[in-house]
Amino acid sequence: MRKIYVIHQWVSLVCALFLLLLTLTGLPLLFRNEINAWNTVNMPPQGGPMPLREIWTSLSAGTAAVRQEFPTKEILSVTPDGADGTLYFLVKERGGKAERSHMRMGGEQIMYDVRTGTLFNRRDRVYRSEAVQEFLHTMHVLHVRMGMEEGGRDLLAVMCVLSVISVVSGIYLYLPMMKSMAFGTRRRKTNRLFWSDWHKLTSIFAGTWAVIMCVSGVFIVLYSIGIRDYHRTAHTLAMERFAAEEQSTATMPAEEALAHIADGFPAKEIVSMQLPAGQNGYYVFQIADPAVRATDFALGEQVYLPASGRGEPLFVPVPAWLTMAPFFLNIHIHNHELFAEKIFWGLLILMTAAMIGTGIALWLTRWRSRISRAAEIAVQRRTNAAWEEPVRVAVLSLIVLIAPMYGGLGEGIALAVSVYLIYYFGRTVRG
Repeated sequence: MRKIYVIHQWVSLVCALFLLLLTLTGLPLLFRNEINAWNTVNMPPQGGPMPLREIWTSLSAGTAAVRQEFPTKEILSVTPDGADGTLYFLVKERGGKAERSHMRMGGEQIMYDVRTGTLFNRRDRVYRSEAVQEFLHTMHVLHVRMGMEEGGRDLLAVMCVLSVISVVSGIYLYLPMMKSMAFGTRRRKTNRLFWSDWHKLTSIFAGTWAVIMCVSGVFIVLYSIGIRDYHRTAHTLAMERFAAEEQSTATMPAEEALAHIADGFPAKEIVSMQLPAGQNGYYVFQIADPAVRATDFALGEQVYLPASGRGEPLFVPVPAWLTMAPFFLNIHIHNHELFAEKIFWGLLILMTAAMIGTGIALWLTRWRSRISRAAEIAVQRRTNAAWEEPVRVAVLSLIVLIAPMYGGLGEGIALAVSVYLIYYFGRTVRG
């Protein structure tokens, strides 16, 4: 036990500030959509969810509208947003250089509302406060890569691994440290006892969430590395495949290419389409399994189709381990769409910050390790096994995290369990 305690103490010290950075930057990002909706004064009204196949039927009308309104722009790719029935057209100036982008992120994006036929260039957004927008951007950069490039991203992944070791070792120490004390006991004999009891309590309620967030965060880093390698490999395979085939100067219309892929992969959703450009004499589609909710992350797999439409499309499956990406990305980012659930996640973030803060206070008072026997015995005795409450909180926390991934009923269950956990914590604190 002594060795585990030393490991917990020093590993926690190393990763504490990094984990605190992740939690505090994650708090404003949790409400980013709501903040952006308030801060953007000229964003068109959004509609409700819409099937991707239905959105794609407006490709021709959307393309015509973009070309008429922006005659100097070249369309590079098109991505539907099932959350609000919008087609996103990634464009650039003719003859200009394309900016770094991926689907609906980055570059110059023109939104086409398929219900109303209206266009909106996202670069024309007007903000109430530029400072708020800059703040959100800074929080995002700090959260995903610590304000640095890939090195910062990889360092945070290492810190997430250490954070998992910290929490798991703390759970190992919890049972012998509690001994016969009742769950939620908070002693005030010394400052060290005070911080120790609060650290144990906040760790029980925040520990499961913190571990899941760290594990999923590590996988997201691995996914970003793996998917980039997959795209390079798929692109190389496509170039080799189509270089050996006779190329035609005629280009199949985008609508026909889209229909060709939809017919060839009827069980899949088309989540993005890249138009032929430059030396790439082919369309590039990303297809994915249908999502449970419109806001879910979909793992796109590359399908290449010659621009002429001749020959069979080339489908390049992702490596098997990448198929786990939707679970981890959705549990980390997309399983708290209800505003009430975001409130609960915000409380979990603050609870995690309290877990870190009390742990730091314990480390700072580590020389006060001599505790009187009176302090040890003057507590309420437990009437059940010491492992019962941690297991109960962990199981309920997992329900909150996983249930929303299965649709509306799951979101309702998660919300109800969240309310119960708040009540459970309040009852524990009141003693």
